[in-house]
Amino acid sequence: MNPEQAKERARALLNVIETMYEIQITNLEEVIEAIIKKTLDEIKILTICTALNSWLAMNAALTGEVEIPSEVVNGLTERMLCTDN
Repeated sequence: MNPEQAKERARALLNVIETMYEIQITNLEEVIEAIIKKTLDEIKILTICTALNSWLAMNAALTGEVEIPSEVVNGLTERMLCTDN
């Protein structure tokens, strides 16, 4: 998958999350960039976005505009990618 396709995949998955929780991820572009910086693999992007979905589900008090901390994105990305080894 090329970088543009990977961006669109991550954006689509994160948009579904926004719709599900009725939130707006204020740092959406930064989250997308952090993900595709680590991988362009479609399945790995899905896995990372699923982990972000779980993180948001556990932080149910989040409503409206939400900023996902870079530490969360980077931490989940590292954990999800290291399970492949």
